[in-house]
Amino acid sequence: MEYIAIAFGAIFVNNVVLKQFYGLCPFLGVSTKKSSALSMGMAVTFVITFSTMIAYALYSQVLVPNDITYLSTITFILVIASFVQLVEMFIKKFSSSIYSALGVYLPLITTNCAVLGVAIDTTVNSSKIFNTTTPGFWQVTVYAVGISIGYAFVIFLFSAIREEMDAYPIKRNWQGIPIALIVAFIMAMIFYGFGGIV
Repeated sequence: MEYIAIAFGAIFVNNVVLKQFYGLCPFLGVSTKKSSALSMGMAVTFVITFSTMIAYALYSQVLVPNDITYLSTITFILVIASFVQLVEMFIKKFSSSIYSALGVYLPLITTNCAVLGVAIDTTVNSSKIFNTTTPGFWQVTVYAVGISIGYAFVIFLFSAIREEMDAYPIKRNWQGIPIALIVAFIMAMIFYGFGGIV
């Protein structure tokens, strides 16, 4: 039951995009087509999940015992950059169309603050999430998977809404980013309603 609560909270209550406002650049930039949004969601899911697991292991087994936690941010960035390079090489080799569709946003996953934010939240700021300074490995893993799924779900849902809106006439001043921000605001208010469930 504890893991279900952590996952539900990560997906809906503390959604990384709509509640914490992390990763807004790819959220707005890659959400014009469902196929691109799904690919970005899957890539970010892979990077967040595995980089958070490695970052947690390095933090708890190397940085804390040796009292060098001041190196945590640079360590996490190196781990994240490594995983992004793996994802980029994999997509470039096996799907050139997805690689072209994601464009500059694929290597920019390295600078996606959602990825670094989850790594820091589950290690340095873990007491705010888990009510303990020493969460277990599986608690952190479930939280990372939940945050990733929440990110992928929201960016895909947002892209589906944007594709539907393209079929309707919208005044010129409202087209593009203005109407997208209004839709994101409405989605954030809907997700705000999940607060208090967990």
